[in-house]
Amino acid sequence: MIASRLLLTLSLLLPVVAHGEILMAPTGNPGSEDAAASDDNNEDVRARTASGGDLQACLARALRDAPPDMTASELRTWCESAGTDTRQRSVDALRARLALEESSQFNPFVMTPHRRNYIMPVSYWSNPEWNDPDKDDDNLDSLEVKFQLSIKMPLATEVFNFYNIYFAYTQTSFFQAYNEEQSRPFRETNYAPELFVTRAVDWQLGPLDSELLAFGYIHQSNGRDVPTSRSWDRLFASYVARTGEFYMGLRAWYRLPESSKRTPESPRGDDNPDIEKYMGNFEFTIARPFGNQVAEVMLRNNLRRGENRGAVQLDYTFPLTSRFKGIFQVFSGYGDSLINYDDYQNRVSLGILLTDTL
Repeated sequence: MIASRLLLTLSLLLPVVAHGEILMAPTGNPGSEDAAASDDNNEDVRARTASGGDLQACLARALRDAPPDMTASELRTWCESAGTDTRQRSVDALRARLALEESSQFNPFVMTPHRRNYIMPVSYWSNPEWNDPDKDDDNLDSLEVKFQLSIKMPLATEVFNFYNIYFAYTQTSFFQAYNEEQSRPFRETNYAPELFVTRAVDWQLGPLDSELLAFGYIHQSNGRDVPTSRSWDRLFASYVARTGEFYMGLRAWYRLPESSKRTPESPRGDDNPDIEKYMGNFEFTIARPFGNQVAEVMLRNNLRRGENRGAVQLDYTFPLTSRFKGIFQVFSGYGDSLINYDDYQNRVSLGILLTDTL
């Protein structure tokens, strides 16, 4: 049953990927000098195009998207950097992303990504549970669709010459798309608006090259009422650094306290007073870009000796076409979703990445 569903999903998925490749393929005149170039030159053009090269095209995009105060020299320097070797592009991956974001963040036709944006038509979870007293767990499918949309927008830039203020919104949904008996419901959706401040830094701390500091406020909930309501509010601080070709990020938080419920049915009060025991107090992420691929591991823990709980997640992203990348994700632990924050889950997912982190 699962195998047939996987084949059906992939058969639906491949035309989408192929169509995306056709749309993004560079156009040209078959009779032009480029078409008559040697095979070696064609391979070079394809390599530069896949990595964001092709100087003329890059300059055209930069002129379209760049802020008015960016000089021609800065534009050319940025575009020429696409021709550097793979290792150097990997080393400069975060700064490259920040530069691209800065060049387009005030374009009214552009939405800047915050976290990864993806759709995973194949997402298998090991312990299907509604966590709803009115629903039967036997009616759930182990195979579902997971997708995430995450954007941010600048509210103010260069405050006190160093700080940028952002509003961000991330939505992660779990869709029982193959569950015909239950009318294919959206099983769970988690919403996470954020307000935060960032500062790009260039500090040397031993072997670490500091890259970015951030602090702010995040609210996360599933938008439901009792008895399935889940939510919490946090203040957080994060630090991103690089050593060699590895990027490391540490994000710690403090949960804002809520009052206790008078009765379990009350809409007021804390819906999940023990969520920190399972979701932890921090996340540590280590990532390594390999040209146009990124391998990333996330660790989360509550740092409690007697009740130690947490989670680990592996993300591997890889190119599919000149525009789209694939993503393979493995999760094990607590906090797969808010409704299942206190259930241990194993999840394996495969899909299409719309925007990457590096």
